[in-house]
This record gives sequence, structure tokens and C-alpha cells, in this order.
Amino acid sequence: QTMMPMVNCIIEHVEERILNDRKIGVQTVVELNCKVYKTQDVNIIKDIKGIADIQALTNKATYDIMVAKSGSQTIIRETYELDEEDAEICEILQACATVSVKEKRVADGKVIVGGEVKVTVIYMTEEAREPIHEVKHEIPFTHFVEMPGVKEGMDVKVKLNVDEVYANPKKDMNDEFKVYDIEVVVKSKVMVYTKMDVELLKDIYSPTRKLEIQKHKLNYMKNICSNHSQAIIKETIDIPTAEPSIFKIMTVKCRAVLTDYKVIEDKNIVEGFLHCTIIYIADSENMEIVAMTQEVPFRHYVEMPGITEGMSSNLYMEIDNVDYIMINSRQLEVKTSVNVECEVEDVDELEALVNVEDKGELEDDRASITIYFVQEGDTLWDIAKRYNTTVEDIINTNDIMKPDDLKIGDKIIIQKNYEYKF
Repeated sequence: QTMMPMVNCIIEHVEERILNDRKIGVQTVVELNCKVYKTQDVNIIKDIKGIADIQALTNKATYDIMVAKSGSQTIIRETYELDEEDAEICEILQACATVSVKEKRVADGKVIVGGEVKVTVIYMTEEAREPIHEVKHEIPFTHFVEMPGVKEGMDVKVKLNVDEVYANPKKDMNDEFKVYDIEVVVKSKVMVYTKMDVELLKDIYSPTRKLEIQKHKLNYMKNICSNHSQAIIKETIDIPTAEPSIFKIMTVKCRAVLTDYKVIEDKNIVEGFLHCTIIYIADSENMEIVAMTQEVPFRHYVEMPGITEGMSSNLYMEIDNVDYIMINSRQLEVKTSVNVECEVEDVDELEALVNVEDKGELEDDRASITIYFVQEGDTLWDIAKRYNTTVEDIINTNDIMKPDDLKIGDKIIIQKNYEYKF
């Protein structure tokens, strides 16, 4: 047996404090969601040979099997130039990025991933009243992941993460620092699946031979539905009375935190909040830089046909974009796009034969004709096996037109067949 862990880390809360003029302390609450999948090898019987009148009941199952898994990285580079009226860059204070999957498909021997990187650069200038500026860029890209053995039409899961972001200023043709190079390192995890249809022997018997069979129950996780959607959360945020008014907003950072989810019929209800950090220049004599936080609750519905209450769900949320406008000196509006990806699974169970032994001829001491009245839960298979006959014989003897539509109290005539050897 082998086990495969699946771990998802979510930052719930970050708290910082100034220790001295050269050191700060940071305290972070991280939620770890872990699932462990067990892989078990079981030898099952797919066919019986050597017994002429064997009766077999099969069970069809469809499940996902991983064909290939790969991790890789790609580097996205771009160069940008400030407008002529913009002030020179003195120092780049921060460069951060988010990445999202826009397209994914499997071709023979490789996976093609189309994505978009959204970069935010905060830099400082020598302007007295507006020393801090923020610029945003969107960079589309295409990444090819070589994966021998995969074929067009297979299912694929792609997870992208920004590993590193670099922003370096340089001089333009006028010898001014108005040009900057962006480099984003994106790491990818790619898993390719294909659906396997398998027909298992669920039960067997012989009308003439005594068989001793051994069964094994197989439990496996079945992917019911996968879907992604985007939640748009718009909120007006008021500056607390104790804080100074806004002169200029430097930046707004948001982090999505999942608090609960509920699987209902054909929908997944996602609840959480945005942890918003607003950094602005105060409209005061000293024009100090102020940072404040605000939590914005939200609820979002993800359409997922085929799911029902009680199923298990894997949820992933990522901030796609944050836009903001200053309404007045005491208010701002924040509009956040959150990518929500859902996978709903359920435990399915199969029963398969793992061993069969032939114990010799079967002694059949039943009457030549048996009249049986159908009981609750009966199937023709159960009745035929119990009376050492076949489903086909029962159907022919009783002229049954709908074998799967037995009703309680139906009369079934079962004839005993004789075989004479000379």
C-alpha cells in the first residue's frame, strides 16, 4: 500500500509589530488542510474458465487514473516605460504578481497552458507631495509542459504559483530612470488523467457445481464534478474616525480567506472574507503613511451539476485582481475579483471477486417444479442462484418481458432441469 498526501495552506491572519528601529516581529496564523489518499493493489478475478455452465454477474465502473504528473517552471519577462510626464524612479519598493490559468489542453506528448500574470509595482520618486506611485500590468503567456505518454482528449489539472518577482529600473534614452524590466518566475504542477471503464465480476455461481467464492470491497474516490468561477466583491470602506483623512491611496492589498462551504444539490456555497489592507498618504501636515485593515465578508455560489448534499469538496481561492477608487477623503471603493476552483468527490464502493474454488458437483434435492412469490428486494439473479437455475431459464419459463421490473407478490415458476448421461 502507498499513500499520497494532498496539502493546501491558507494564511488566515498576519500580525506585525515594531520591535526596534531595525527589526519587526511578524506572527502568522496558517490553516493547513490535509487529505491522504491510499493506493491499494488487489488481485481480482476477471474471468472464469473450465466450468461450462458458469453464471456471471458483472459490475461496470468508470474511474480516473493518473497518466502522468510533472512540475516545471517558466520565466515571463517584459520591459515597460513610464509616461513622459511621470517622475523618475528613485527606488522600487515592491513588485508582486498573481497568476491565473486561462486555457489548458492536452496534446500528444505535452500539455499546453495559457495563462496571465498580473504584476503590481510600487516605486518611490522625489516628488514631495506624491512620493509613492503604483503601476499595474497584465502579461499573457503560453507554457508547454513535455509529458511523454499523454494524448489529446485526456483531462488535465493545472496549478500555477508565482515563485519570484523581480523589477529592475534602468535609464531611458534621455538618461532618466523611467524604464524597468519585469521578470516573473511561475511554477506549475500538471496532472493528466484519463477515464478507465472496467467490468468486474461481482458474483458467480454454477447450477451444477458447488463454488466457494471470496469477495473484496473496493472503496475509491470518484470525481463527481469540477468547475471554476469568479466572484466579484465590491465594497465601500470608511476610514475610521481615529485615522487621518486620505490624500492619496498608495495601494490596496486583499487576501481571500475561506471560512465555510456547503455542498447542496447542483451547487457549492462558498463563504469567506477578504482581508483588505489599505495603505495611503494622509491629508495632514506631515503627510504620514497610514496602513489600515478591513474585513469584507462574502458568499459565492459555484454551479456544479450532479453534486448532492454530503459530498466532499476541495476548494481553492486566489485573488485575480484588485481595483480601487477614492470616493472622498474618508471613503474608498474596492472591487476584488476572486478565482474560485471547486472539485467535488464522493466515496464509491465496488465488490469484486478475488478467489474462487470448485468444491465438486452440487447435490440438487429440490422439487421438479417450485412456485416462488417475489419478496421485497428480490432480483432474478438472486432467485436463479438460490434455486440452482439460470436467469434465462426463469425468463423463458415465465414469459417475463421486463426482467428488471419485478413486483412483490409476482409468481415465479422454477423448473428443475435433468441431465442424463449415457
